[in-house]
Amino acid sequence: KAINKKQGSKLVAVELGGKQSAAEKQRLARYIRGDANSSRGVKKHRLKLGIKQRESKLDKAAKRATQAELLLSGAAGEIEADGEMEMTARFSQRAISANVDLQTQQKAYNMKLDRLGPYKARYAADGRHLLLGGKKGHIAIVNPHSAHVLHELQLRETVRDLSFLRDHTMFAVAQHKHLYMYDGTGTELHCLRNHKPDVNRLAFLRYHWLLATVGSTGRLRYLDVATGTNVVEIPTRLGGCDCMRLNSWNAVVALGHDSGVVTMWTPNLHEPVVKMLCHKGAVTDIAIDRGGRYMATAGRDGQLKVWDVRAFKPLHSYSTHRPVGSMDVSDRGMLAVVAGPTVHVYKDGLAQRTNGPYLTHTIPSAVGESVRFCPYEDVLGVGHSKGFCSMLVPGSGEPNFDAFEANPFESVKQRRESTVVALLEKLQPETIQLEPGKINTVDVNQKERQKEMAAQRDARLAELRANKKMKKKTRGRSKAAKKAAKKESNIMDEKRLKRQQELEAKREEQRKRMSGGGGKAAAFDALERFAKLNNKPSRCRAVPVAPKAMHKKRRPNKGRPNDDAARRVLL
Repeated sequence: KAINKKQGSKLVAVELGGKQSAAEKQRLARYIRGDANSSRGVKKHRLKLGIKQRESKLDKAAKRATQAELLLSGAAGEIEADGEMEMTARFSQRAISANVDLQTQQKAYNMKLDRLGPYKARYAADGRHLLLGGKKGHIAIVNPHSAHVLHELQLRETVRDLSFLRDHTMFAVAQHKHLYMYDGTGTELHCLRNHKPDVNRLAFLRYHWLLATVGSTGRLRYLDVATGTNVVEIPTRLGGCDCMRLNSWNAVVALGHDSGVVTMWTPNLHEPVVKMLCHKGAVTDIAIDRGGRYMATAGRDGQLKVWDVRAFKPLHSYSTHRPVGSMDVSDRGMLAVVAGPTVHVYKDGLAQRTNGPYLTHTIPSAVGESVRFCPYEDVLGVGHSKGFCSMLVPGSGEPNFDAFEANPFESVKQRRESTVVALLEKLQPETIQLEPGKINTVDVNQKERQKEMAAQRDARLAELRANKKMKKKTRGRSKAAKKAAKKESNIMDEKRLKRQQELEAKREEQRKRMSGGGGKAAAFDALERFAKLNNKPSRCRAVPVAPKAMHKKRRPNKGRPNDDAARRVLL
């Protein structure tokens, strides 16, 4: 009590402007929201006053959050090995369940659903409801802590993906032809026929009330769930897409394509804000941590890569024995990967490369379809071809929750009030951008900024001109066959030399014959060609023709033609 009282008095003194110790500064740095906006250079008095008031409010909020940290008594757990030679990856789920309390033991179970699978699993934001969807049309809403089925329905249609919306009272399902919305009891609310021909992946933007969809045509669509209007439809021009993940930090949608490219999109632009070549084969899945710092991508080439989203650079990579089917990142930065029947969980595997997995679990005679961490619980849900598996992962969940953000113990009245408040505080699609920290900032030196942008543009253009290759307009003379023939003409072999000698001998003989056997050639006379013709006997023979026969009328030859008459006429 004395320690808490002392820390509390220090924090109160900090709020009132007292001195801060090193520990207090370290705790306060966790809640500071970036660098403060400076009001220097702002000429308008009202704008300058507004900037100062906002910064003072943010400062007070950070200090009060530091004070409230004393009330967050929950701590994250973990598995500790007895010695250095013992590995936590060898611990089975049965051994972990035997060493936890009874309430936690109920959260580890297996559901056998081998007729309508494989299954996809999605958790609600508060972690109190689980949505299961079988590919052959089975939908179920389950209590993940007791494995009790709350509602169930049979669609008798292919289910490609599904997702909860604001809370567990509404969810969307991408079916065979169209996109459908249902309430918490399974009643159909809407059928969106304009999302066709089919939808492969869904993602819900919680603070913007937007449902993002992408399908086999490669078109990214944003639907406003609050008003029911289509916000924008963006053609990606990269073919069909079967991989989507939402960055919860800045609400940017990341898509993985068959060419190994990962693109990031916002509803404000019809071009990707980021385009990265991540793999040599198709991208199978993407996972982004809650802070928006790290991104994990998996491809058909058997590589699992971790990227720094802020610098767009690769940090490290892992090799898997089979292509990764699904991934997810927990609230505390653990990475879960399913490849075939094996599930691997990496602890601190994003910031640095780990030597081995933290936990490993094998699902016998099954293939994993999806993995998702349960919010505020040390539970990992795995949907596979034979049902659903809930496994324990100590240290994966956030022990302290914010009741205004997502309250696992909220009542019906609190849920209704939070829905109304969320509708009133709904963010517009125009606020989605790659760096959300730049919203509500003032560009004081606008002219200098324009000069910097112009200089960067000129430097980029100069670099492009320097690297540009001059095009050779040879009009067919630079073809491969021409180049090969030109190279062969310069090669002197025995056959070519012998032919040249023969031609030279023929020219010399002709030169001697023309000169009459002497050394010099005689003068050429233009009339010599007629003399040569007179010396040769003519092959033509003159035949006299009777004058009467020339004036006789020609009769048509009814039978065989007369050869002598024809010869005389011709001559």
